[in-house]
Amino acid sequence: MPELPSPLPKQPEPCGISGQPGFWLMGITGELGEWLLVQKANLPWRMAIFDAECLVANTCGWQELFGTERPRLEPVSERRVRLKAPFSGLAEARAAGVDDKVLIALRRLQPINLLSRDRFNAQIDELLLEESVDGSIDGGIIYLSLTHLEIINSAHGAERIDPLLERVAEAMSLQYRDALVCRPLGNAFALFFVGDEASLIARANELCERLVMLMRLDGKALPVTARVGISLAPQHARRAHRLMHLAELAMLHGEYDDIDVCGPLHVFSPGAHMQHLNDYRLTSDLREHLEELDLAFQPQFDLASGEAVGVEVLVRWDHPELGTIGPGRFIPLAEQYGLIGTVGARVMDTALSATRDLVTPNGKPLSVAINVSAQEFRDPGFPERVSEALARHDFAPERLELEITESSRVPDLDRVVERLTGLIERGVRLAIDDFGTGFASLLYVRDLRACRLKVDQRFVGSLDHDARDRAIVSHAISLADSLGMEVLAEGVETAEQERLLVEMGCHLVQGFRYARPKRLPELVEWLKRKPSIHPCP
Repeated sequence: MPELPSPLPKQPEPCGISGQPGFWLMGITGELGEWLLVQKANLPWRMAIFDAECLVANTCGWQELFGTERPRLEPVSERRVRLKAPFSGLAEARAAGVDDKVLIALRRLQPINLLSRDRFNAQIDELLLEESVDGSIDGGIIYLSLTHLEIINSAHGAERIDPLLERVAEAMSLQYRDALVCRPLGNAFALFFVGDEASLIARANELCERLVMLMRLDGKALPVTARVGISLAPQHARRAHRLMHLAELAMLHGEYDDIDVCGPLHVFSPGAHMQHLNDYRLTSDLREHLEELDLAFQPQFDLASGEAVGVEVLVRWDHPELGTIGPGRFIPLAEQYGLIGTVGARVMDTALSATRDLVTPNGKPLSVAINVSAQEFRDPGFPERVSEALARHDFAPERLELEITESSRVPDLDRVVERLTGLIERGVRLAIDDFGTGFASLLYVRDLRACRLKVDQRFVGSLDHDARDRAIVSHAISLADSLGMEVLAEGVETAEQERLLVEMGCHLVQGFRYARPKRLPELVEWLKRKPSIHPCP
């Protein structure tokens, strides 16, 4: 890999260029040839690279000012040189009436094939147009976006990282002479290669590896991660601006994927893009029509007494065009697009208002379980919003149960529990939903201060024919008993499942065997009939 010139330790002494005072010049010999860096006054450096005879790469304006032939140099010191003769390019530019300040004004370093976005698009269009005369060309854009630059900038300083990214862009443009190279954004690189999909994927993987090698500071590798998107010509588009857009979209489609140092890599897919568009439109609809969210309530029963003791709140969306949409479709979108707090607040307000005056068949206040997103639990303002909702609806805290899905990621669990302490002390209960489906079950049980475990219906549904699931449920109930927690089995549908749960010592149940989810008017009438169950002996 070509070695980039090191940043200059200090500004060199002034030396003349074409007889003009106030210019500085630095020459550095490297593997690529002679690097010449020139500056006027206090403007940043502009650069040119020469092989034995001619210009290989240059900053924007170098060629116009000084031409393409290798200048004659007079050594000043081991690492510095002085231009010995004036260049005709400067005189010609002056004769044309171009102001010196305009000529020398700083622009971003632009080696010959490190292009502006407009020039990048123009050259691709030129290439595709020329090739289309004899037949279509296979090619495509690789769009590579660095992530976590905010953290890297914070750790090392943007004044050190920005020049490093410029040198990386230059290195890419020099390493891949068969590519057109562009830096469309500060944290992104785009390269156009000729080739089919397989060759572009291979190039993309190589680019990621090169990136890791180049992103070094003080001799140490930086923890770089990246997302990569690829678009293909002519399959996806025949114009450069569209190819760039689709490559960027392909990269964005992987935004919520796990990222390692060389991925993820996404080739643009029209089907996946349409799905993302549908997701976006659905989320926009949700933002505008929160009042269309509809709640249903599924009763929960005590196996010992057979009485209904509470309900779980289930949210559905009655979309005017798409019909009823379940939470599994729109809740992940609300989380992804930052709408979950608004949705959660709407659900809680509606649920507390609807169930405030409901009582169990024996006259006790009905408990209400509401599922809460991990994002909501992590929000510092969540406990206050819950307290305000309880006060607004005059709802007793001990009737409210907040459920968190056990598979949800809550990396700062200790801090979350600390924030929830005030609610817990007032009587609000916490429950672990879908217990057994995640990766941190015992940590949740130990640290969350939950009073209830809800065993996932996937285990309950196979109790009567799978010994492994019976063992898992039995151990979950034993664990809860030893910790003084209740266990609720979800999705109970058969008498045999119920019998096994009674034998294991399960406390509470819900499922179609007992009652289906009910909208509020139906729930009110159902409770008036004083429903109860008669567990199998």
